[in-house]
Amino acid sequence: MNVTHPQLSDFTPPLPEPLVANLFALNIRTVPDFIFTPPAQLFEKLPVGSITFSELTHHIAHVRNVFAGRALTGDQLIGEFEARSRWASVRSRLPDLDGLVGNGFGGASGGRIIEVSGGSASGKTALALHIVLHHLESYLTDAALWLDTTGNLTPARLANLASRSHDDEATAHTELLARLYIISAFDVVAAARAIEALDAEGSTEVNPESRTHRFQFRIVVVDTATALLGPQLSGISSQGHAQMTTFMRLLRSAAQKHGLCILVLNDATAAGRPALGASFTFMSDATLWLARAQGQDRELRTAEVLRSRVSVCGFPFSLQCDCVDGMALRGYGVALHLSDKAWQGARSLVGNPG
Repeated sequence: MNVTHPQLSDFTPPLPEPLVANLFALNIRTVPDFIFTPPAQLFEKLPVGSITFSELTHHIAHVRNVFAGRALTGDQLIGEFEARSRWASVRSRLPDLDGLVGNGFGGASGGRIIEVSGGSASGKTALALHIVLHHLESYLTDAALWLDTTGNLTPARLANLASRSHDDEATAHTELLARLYIISAFDVVAAARAIEALDAEGSTEVNPESRTHRFQFRIVVVDTATALLGPQLSGISSQGHAQMTTFMRLLRSAAQKHGLCILVLNDATAAGRPALGASFTFMSDATLWLARAQGQDRELRTAEVLRSRVSVCGFPFSLQCDCVDGMALRGYGVALHLSDKAWQGARSLVGNPG
């Protein structure tokens, strides 16, 4: 799936070149233009004798069948469910937080898109890093893709993380970070191409010391979707919203196909709401809202599930974090602690929580 509609000239298997040229002359260049134009109307506009009506309808039906969604039989659906149950589950090691998103962020629980929204320094990136690092530590054949849309993920911060995050040896840090793939994607087309490449392969191959290893991608982080999609939105044009919708559909397709956990980080508006508009929250499986608490000496955050299709939403809890005591999630009398060193490692990677 592309951010722009597939071009007829790029269609596989290719259409007859004379037909494509004649369609281009009529400004019919994309698959939707071709399949949604009434055949009789299209046939009248094409040069006389260039194609028969039956041939035209045959090509339209062929393109429509290829372009349409894949159909599954009941036994195929059951088989996919059984295969998915063997995938590695993505969890935060914080049971209450996992419960808020349907007992898992992806993997065995299925592909999921979780929006993590909040203002500056609300803990969005730190929480995403916590999930990524702990998963890569637990599953040595999994990998993560980080789409950096702002350029804030610098090599110096990665080196700082490798030397400070955990008690393991430096070689262990290197092996962990070797499975964290970072792509700078400053526009939606570059980001879409990265997701399309992941969707096509699902895994990546490395060859350390002449030994081939294949890592399965399990987590994708878009940091941030606001910088990627926000500039495209406009109050006088629907094109930006269409690009946002298509990009999120691309993420959805990859998540479901490969059982991914996709964390989409989103900033806040001046009014204290998730950016990118109200419709954006309906393009994910759940929306977590993080905010800095007022009147507290310590670095206290509040977190709430604003909307969720995989769990009950609307339950607020507090997120407490600093370099000494680490991060604690508290909800309904239950306290869950993120290790101090993991939190320090996340802070060292991003400078400040955000």
